[in-house]
This record gives sequence, structure tokens and C-alpha cells, in this order.
Amino acid sequence: RPQRPDGDRGGRPQRPDGDRGGRPQRPDGDRGGRPQRPNGDRGGRPSPSNREEQKPERDFSKAERLSPSNQKASKKELYDEGTLRTLFIVTKDEEWKDEMEAFYRTDVAVPADLVVDGKLYKDIGLKYRGNSSYFSVSPDLKRSINLYLDHKNEKQKLLGYKTLNLLNANSDPTFMREVIYSHVARNYIPAFKGNFIKVVINGESWGIYSHIQQYNKDFLEDNFKTRGGVRWKIGAGGGGSGTLKYPGDKKENFGGFQQRTENAEDAWKEIRQFTKLLDETPIDQLDKKLHDRLDVDGALWSLALECVFQDEGYFTRGSDYNLYLDPDGRFHLLQHDGNEVMSIPGGPGMPSGLKGPKLEPFYNADNEDRPLMFKMFQVPHLKARYRHHLKTITEEWISWDKIGPIVTQYADLIREEIKKDVRKHSSYEAFEKGLLETSSDGRRTKLGLKPFSNDRRDFLLNHPDVNLPSPKITSLTEIDQAKSAESVQIVAKTIGDTKAKTVILWHADGFNEPYNAVLMHDDGKHSDGNAGDGEFGATIPAQLAGKKVRYYVEARSGGKEMTSDFYPARAEAAPLTFRVKASKAKDSALRINEVVAENKSVAKDQQGDFDDYIEIVNTSGDKIDLSGKFLTDDNKNPRKWKFPKGTHIEAGERLLIWADENGNAEGGLHTNFKLDKAGETIQLIDSDSGGNLILDEIKFAKLGPDQAFRRIPDAKGNPSLGDPSPGKKN
Repeated sequence: RPQRPDGDRGGRPQRPDGDRGGRPQRPDGDRGGRPQRPNGDRGGRPSPSNREEQKPERDFSKAERLSPSNQKASKKELYDEGTLRTLFIVTKDEEWKDEMEAFYRTDVAVPADLVVDGKLYKDIGLKYRGNSSYFSVSPDLKRSINLYLDHKNEKQKLLGYKTLNLLNANSDPTFMREVIYSHVARNYIPAFKGNFIKVVINGESWGIYSHIQQYNKDFLEDNFKTRGGVRWKIGAGGGGSGTLKYPGDKKENFGGFQQRTENAEDAWKEIRQFTKLLDETPIDQLDKKLHDRLDVDGALWSLALECVFQDEGYFTRGSDYNLYLDPDGRFHLLQHDGNEVMSIPGGPGMPSGLKGPKLEPFYNADNEDRPLMFKMFQVPHLKARYRHHLKTITEEWISWDKIGPIVTQYADLIREEIKKDVRKHSSYEAFEKGLLETSSDGRRTKLGLKPFSNDRRDFLLNHPDVNLPSPKITSLTEIDQAKSAESVQIVAKTIGDTKAKTVILWHADGFNEPYNAVLMHDDGKHSDGNAGDGEFGATIPAQLAGKKVRYYVEARSGGKEMTSDFYPARAEAAPLTFRVKASKAKDSALRINEVVAENKSVAKDQQGDFDDYIEIVNTSGDKIDLSGKFLTDDNKNPRKWKFPKGTHIEAGERLLIWADENGNAEGGLHTNFKLDKAGETIQLIDSDSGGNLILDEIKFAKLGPDQAFRRIPDAKGNPSLGDPSPGKKN
């Protein structure tokens, strides 16, 4: 999809000269004509080959008229698949279609206002988007639109999102393909959300649009818990410099990677380094080299999704995909769109003569111009992992028993709107037929959703490169939590005629972290039962308190063609997890002696503020180094606030820590959390090297102004309500 040239600066394409008035100004020399179409065609209507469903005359006077008062507000989130919201758009100019044509593929957005769920959003921006979905559709029919909430107001969002993609589902009479693909893909990879939305412009209904999430910083926050990193889009041209084939060292050789992130001028060098790694690394070293530079499991899921759904993307074209470099330096292969999935897409890269849902599972595996597949599929266990993922997606989703209920849900939601939509690019009959039947106009076969699902499943699961015997993992140790400073024993049980030659325990101690491999043993010495009984054991080393550990197991066969099984089946897409809980220390000289959660007049911090405080006392006869120890008010995050290096507490002395969320303040110690006067538990946690043990904790109930919860006798007794005495004995 064409993206805004300004990357993701809040996405506000500006009109020339800052004009905030009605009609935007056209670029110099543009006398109001429409943009040039391919091959110099300046006609206003699509060519006959793209208009077979547009032949009937349209009576636009029959378009439904609506106002915001006709609609009930929804409390569901923006991409809820069971909700059909209506967007009421009011343009500043009656000639808005001409304006949007004039500014197609420019930085200029047409101004409008928006009402959703009864709320007014002023000064949004509208732009036509897409390529074939633009040029093959008459301007009087539905075209794809980008809607910018932050066109004038950087902070304006609609239910948490600043850019909406309203897609006309060009060439898809069911309107569902991209939404179905979104629904399935998000089970395996970070992928765009999708649902349906109704659009009303100046009181007239423009019917149903597929509503697909924008690939921007909001997407990153949803999927990677960060707004950082660098994003690229690789266009739909097919092949070229976006294939990840190393093109040389010059910047101009990387033009196929369209950068969507600003202020990262040298980011292209990361792609250069990565493509060079793919090109030069020997196959026997590739897995190790890729480990810290690519989300390998995610890339294999992404390729498997494209194959199973016959999508146009890296798998076929070597283009039409997204690439993301996260802040830790790992690349992620991501989907760009899915408007032609579950069909026979045309264009470059697709096999010639493809007549049905029969795209080969290892198509392009021997193509050196697709180096990601060409190189990874030469590594036996990576090829086996891809095969397993492809088979898992097919078994979990590709049949009418699986897809059919989703299609029925979507059809029931949009059917009546499709019937009365006079702006759609195909007929209502084509909508119904496209759900259940395959048809042909003599030029192109249109696969129905039902026959595609059933036929694709049969083709893949019976394919000789997929239907291979493999080991089977039947069970795995499952735990909810573990103690800090203690390792965790994991046992996996395997069965089957195809024996597991190698079994590996994969674990990671953080979100979006690379997994570490631990070889499992069936020798009777690793809590695995008897030697040779098919049970394999290994240990996850002790982890830091508060960490959420993710883990799964892989069993690999031997033989000429390696196969693998995973438990859970979705591997890194849905691993097992446990939380590491801080254990209590047997003895500690450090005590939490006093807390005040509503300091009105007790004591001022170094900045002169009456802030909440926590008092710690050293009951030993020696100075204690607090460097690297922690305070927390959340037992799920025991390492919440860390004592700075060089922090000490003398023998018998007290130390005040200000709980004011002002951790960067100069002078004194200031935590990144405040105390809850309604009551909570405060814990003092040992350093990472000390095993994150709980050195002391104090649980207090509701505290009033200037009330303290303190130990009596001082530093020893059970805490109780009383008068505060900061820095002094209680």
C-alpha cells in the first residue's frame, strides 16, 4: 500500500502554505485534472477488463441517507470483529472527490470533520490510497481511503488510533478476504487488526469498507510494546532490490526498501548488513548468525501464512511485505496486506498456469533471488520448522469447518449493508456466490471461500513434501510460577514410530527476546524417567524475579529429510509461560521501618515538596551497600525501582526514599512510583546477584493525612498506625 511520504511523524500531510481553509491548493502547474493513469490512459472510467462487475447502471439517488442521530454508540474497541461502526464524514468542499483525485499520491490531505459514536473529531484529513484499487475503479464508486485523525491535531485519535485504512476490497466481492487473513495471521505473528466499517460522506452512505490497521507506531505499540525501531515497506512491484538479496554497498541499491520512520537516516545500513549476512554466511553457520538479527520463527510463520493462503508477498514476489527493525536490532518479516488471499493472484512472482488452490509449499525454495527462503531452507531444522508451521496453520484453520463459522459471522454482519450499497464495485449476487462457489468469466477464475478452504487443505496435507512422518511430543511440564534463584526442571514425553533424535528446550526471559536452546536428555539422569523411554529432561536456569519466562520444546527426527514437532504446536507464537516470584530471605538486617502515604506536613524532600516516603533502617553493626537493590509496590514487578550505584546506609542509621514518581530528580532518592493511601504492600528486594530475595516487606491499610505505618519497637516490632518520625527512632 502506498504510505505517507513523511513516515510517521503523527501523519499530518500539510496543505501548501499552511492553508487551513476550504479547498486545498493544487500543486504548481496542476490545472485540476485527474492524475495520470497507467500507459497514459486519462479516462475517468476503468478499462473493460476491470469492469466486468460494474456494467449495470447505477442509480446513486437511491443511496441511503443517514445522520449521526440514527446511530447508537458502541463501547467496543475499534477493531472488534463483531461490531459494525459507522463513520460520518463531512467534507469542507462539495467537490471532495475531485480534490482527492487531484491530490492522489501527494502530501496533501483533503480536510473534513468526523463523527463516530456521537463524538465530533474536527479537522481530519482524507486521501485516496492504493494502486489497482484506485485506477480500476470509477470515481463514482468506492475507492480506498486513508483517514488521518491527526491531520491538524497531533494528539487526536479515534479509540487509540490516529490513521484508518478504509479499503474497497477491490477484486473481492465478499469484502472478507483481508479481514479473514487478519483474524488468522494474528494467531502466529504480529499482524494488522481488521474488521468492517460503514462510511457515510456528507449524509450519503458509501457502504461497507474493509477496515485494516495501519502499519505505524500504533501498530508497533500493539504488537511490540514499543514505538521505537525502524519500519520499511517493500512495494508490490515484484523482485527488484527489496528481495533481501545483497545488491552491493551503495545506498541507491536499496531503493526497494521504502523507509517509514523519520530521523533514522543511516538505517539502510542495517539492511545492507543483514543482506550481506544472508549472502556471505555459510549454511552451517547461518542459524547461529541469524539468531540475534532475525526473528527466525516469526519469519517462518510469515512465509507459511503466505503460502497457505496463496498471498502475494515475499514468498511469491519477493516484495509486497513489511520489514521492521526493533530497538534491540532484530528484524521482523511482517505482512503488508491480504486483499488477494484465498484466490489466484495475478502479477509478477506467481507461478504461471496456476488454476486453483495449488501453490506449491516450497515454491521459490531454490530461487536465489529469494535469499531468505533459499538460504534458510538449506538448514534442515529450519526447513522442518517451516514445514511444521505450514501444516499447523492448515490443520488449525484451512477447512470449511474452521473458516465457515467466521465467514457466517461476517456475512451476517454485513449482508444487509451489501444489498443496499450502490457504490460497491461488484453485485450482491457476486457477494453471495463468492462465499460458496468458484466461478470464471472466461478470463480469470474466482475461487469461492468454501472451495478454496477445502481444496487447499486437501492439497497441502496430502502433499509429499508436507505429509512426512515426524516425532510426536505428547506432554510437557507446565508450571504457573517459579521461585527466584531456583532453576526449573522441564520434562517432555515423546511417542511414535519416528523417533526423536534431538529434543531441544527453548526458553526466553522477556517479551520479544531471542530464545535460548538447551539440549534435553533421555538418559535417566535429568528427571526424565528411565534411559531410552522417550522422556527427555532439561533445566531452565534460575531467572530474575518478576520475569515472565516463555518456553516450548522441539523434537527433531533423523534421516535424510528432517521433520520436527513442537509443544505447544505454535512454538514461539504461543509458548507456555511462568512467572518468577521473589522468595523471602531467611534473615535480613535491613527493615522497612516506616511509610507515610499522604504526607501533608510531616517532612519535605530536597525539592521542598511534601511527598510520600519510605524509611529503611540498617539494624546491623556494619555499613550496607544498597546499590542494585530494589523497592516495589507490585509483587509482579519486584525489580520496579533500583537503588542507584553508590547508595549506602550506615550501621544503625535510617534512610528516607521519596515515593513521588520523580526518579530523575536531583538530590535525594526518588522512586518511579507513589504510595497508595488506600493501602498496599511495599517490598525491599535484593539485587540480581543476590537472587532477588525479599529482604523485608510491609503491608499497610488505609492511611490518612500525615499518618504513619511504623514498627514499634523501632526496627523490630510489628507495624501499626501511629505518629510519623522520619529519620528518628519510632
